[in-house]
Amino acid sequence: MLTIKPLSLELAVGEATITNARLVRLVNTGATQEVTIANATPASLTMIANTSIIVEKEIGAAIGGNASVKGTVIAFTN
Repeated sequence: MLTIKPLSLELAVGEATITNARLVRLVNTGATQEVTIANATPASLTMIANTSIIVEKEIGAAIGGNASVKGTVIAFTN
């Protein structure tokens, strides 16, 4: 079982705290949508409605999504 340690409040994905993090838990409370991650090589993925995922991204890479996508900075624990 994967255990995570939350390191921030749940924030809009455009917040600097989310942009400056390496590991982020994303939750989509709305309809299915595309989420974009602005790494050196940009990437996108589809988040199904009412789901959450963990993303490892480059520090400084912004995440794009609508207002129903929120992020929390996390760390893994043992």
